[in-house]
Amino acid sequence: MKKLFSTVLFCGISFFTFARGDQELVEAGHWIYDSIENLCMESGIVNFADSEPASISELKLYLQEIDFFKLSEAGREELKKIQNYFEYEQIGLKSDLINFGIEPSFNLSIFSKTNDDIDWVYDRYERKPFIFVPLNFTVSDFVTMKMDILLGMNKNNAVKNDVYSNVPFSADAIDINFPDTAYFSIGHRLTQKTGVSFQIGKGARNIGKTLTGSMIWSEYLTGASYAQLSIYSPDIKYTGIVSQFNVDRYMYAHQFDIRLFKKLTITALEGIFVNAPVELRYLNPFTIFHGMAPWREYPDENDKSSYDRESHTGAYLGIKFQFTPVSNLKFYGLFAMTQFQTSYETSNYPDDTTPNAMGGQLGGRYTLPVSKGRFTFALEGSYAQPYLYIKESPNWSLVRTYAENMGNKKYPFYEWIGSPFGPDTISGELNMGYEVPEKWALNFIYLFMARGEMSGTRVFDTMVNSDEKYLWGGVHTNDDYPNGWCYPGSSGNSSVFPSLTAKELQSLVTPTGTPEFVNRISVRGTYNFSSKIECVLQPSFVFIFNKGHEEGKKAAGLEVAGACSIKL
Repeated sequence: MKKLFSTVLFCGISFFTFARGDQELVEAGHWIYDSIENLCMESGIVNFADSEPASISELKLYLQEIDFFKLSEAGREELKKIQNYFEYEQIGLKSDLINFGIEPSFNLSIFSKTNDDIDWVYDRYERKPFIFVPLNFTVSDFVTMKMDILLGMNKNNAVKNDVYSNVPFSADAIDINFPDTAYFSIGHRLTQKTGVSFQIGKGARNIGKTLTGSMIWSEYLTGASYAQLSIYSPDIKYTGIVSQFNVDRYMYAHQFDIRLFKKLTITALEGIFVNAPVELRYLNPFTIFHGMAPWREYPDENDKSSYDRESHTGAYLGIKFQFTPVSNLKFYGLFAMTQFQTSYETSNYPDDTTPNAMGGQLGGRYTLPVSKGRFTFALEGSYAQPYLYIKESPNWSLVRTYAENMGNKKYPFYEWIGSPFGPDTISGELNMGYEVPEKWALNFIYLFMARGEMSGTRVFDTMVNSDEKYLWGGVHTNDDYPNGWCYPGSSGNSSVFPSLTAKELQSLVTPTGTPEFVNRISVRGTYNFSSKIECVLQPSFVFIFNKGHEEGKKAAGLEVAGACSIKL
């Protein structure tokens, strides 16, 4: 023991506490992005902190514009909360410029519902792992590497109705596919107002601060690997992204953000999803993907000798704005598109059955600082056409698919690039409440959805054979796509509407078929006993008309969820 102790001292390594590195990423969906939005609204400005994940260095740059002395009492407490997070001293080892730290936490959740035919409100995205230990390796403020070690429940068990806790009580309930988030991040602040950063990682991304998940790119797309280059300043930002959804399924995207008068931000994203190995030509930041006409350069799935049909690619366009006309008031909008056909094309070419595929979100948020807290009122609506994110084959549709390694591997999971509601959905959400930062919060949430028969992931759920084996997805991702895909003009009849012709499928309008109407009411209460102990209670009531798209069928259910998080 004496020799070991002497060796440790000789190497200059000691147990130490140290603040976070500037190149550490704040993961998508973190509370910090909500807090920064509150501070910016109170200051009457907008910035680029609605694209996630972002490095601490980048977020510090945006916070430089916040005048502490002009903030309300609630705003000052919120800014202190952010600073405390940045300066949080992790337990670990330190040697010169190199630090290794951990941030262990215990998270216990319990939940129950009265109707097994209704999906969880407090679902797998909301539940934290029972034991969560992020590992950080930093080199001064230039490099950070991070991964999550956890003991939690895998997704196969998380979706079950007879599971009432996030504690895995059996071996086949354990999530062995961690880490869900891991990355290498390097960067540098070139000047006081300009920085550059580069990451290779795995985890969720998000473009746009919304209530129900970004229509363009949301944190509900989990586990995808990515490489990301960002060059940022307060008024101009460029982001280049390559994201791998599955084997030989890549999204290449270039995103430009500009800010005008500190009141308005405009974002344009151009991307192309390619069902092929990595190609260097898509990495050029000033490439116009449409001008390449790459869809003519891959063979047709059903006729390998033909290169005429659009194949193996899906073009993608995203446009976003934020506008803060006065302090404490913000409006935002998002638009996503995978296909656009003019009325001339749809009317004058009888053999053209390509459908439009667009979606949009509009929302507003108002905050009112009162005493030590603030009231918040937010309203958002969204509309997605039936074929948004869907292409001629599931192989190049904008969705990630996977299956678990433990438990029942029969059922695959699907996650769209954007809205978790998928295509063919009209939604609206009202969210209002009161919060005292680092003390307590109470929110009322009402969500309405009109879901067509192609909403969610139903286009994949209908693709099963006589043995109830899923024909595409998870462990079957690389199988040839089967007859019966939902896209107009694909071989075979539509898997969702087999009686309709391709031209009739082209003209479908949201919500298709027999729409399912969902009403969901939740009350969420949060109480912080200290900066390290937080408890949440959330009762929810759901009422559905035309359940399962059956005319006149109704379903109702109550759900109660509670959680407690303890950080060490």
